Amino acid sequence: MRTELKRPWPTVWTGSAFSCGGSQLWFPDKNFRYCGCGVIACADTLLYLRGAGELSMEEYLRYVNSLRRYFPLIPRLGIDGLRLSMGLNSHLRGSGLRFRAEWCMSGQRFWDRVERMLADDLPVIVSIGPSFPCVWSRERLPLYRKTENGYAEAARTKAHFLTVIALDETWMRVSSWGMEFYIERRAYGEYMRRKGALFTNLLFLKRS
Repeated sequence: MRTELKRPWPTVWTGSAFSCGGSQLWFPDKNFRYCGCGVIACADTLLYLRGAGELSMEEYLRYVNSLRRYFPLIPRLGIDGLRLSMGLNSHLRGSGLRFRAEWCMSGQRFWDRVERMLADDLPVIVSIGPSFPCVWSRERLPLYRKTENGYAEAARTKAHFLTVIALDETWMRVSSWGMEFYIERRAYGEYMRRKGALFTNLLFLKRS
């Protein structure tokens, strides 16, 4: 069974094609390019909630820059899920959007929450946390692209936020770096169990 958002995900014209959501790599600020993924996930989610469809690059950059004051980034470290939810709530209070965000710290109801949010037409911001407490570990979670022959590994990442836009029994379809990727549910669940649910979890968004 597949659960997915009901409307098209925001896209940005890059000059040659439309993206799948936004990317921190489009910004000149070196620290933001390195660790601005959480801000991008929040910006894309807010654009979806506002019904945005196709945007120009100029429109997208301007919108993200208007949000950055709510999400102060620690150089080279970025922002954690709790502070991400606090920043999003701070913005939501004056935005006219009637939602409340909460960073989840338990993995027990993770998949139920993802499915519930998507069924309620709400994007799901998830994190692939750092290796904790062994932060120097090089272990990363694989991301896949869909091909004519199935799914092919396209990247590996950790300490990264991205946004789930669809879910089935095997895969999460996600938006990251302006592209569409797939994450194997089994692999994500195992990663969460090994690294802990404090940093590998989701931002639960509900109507207030």
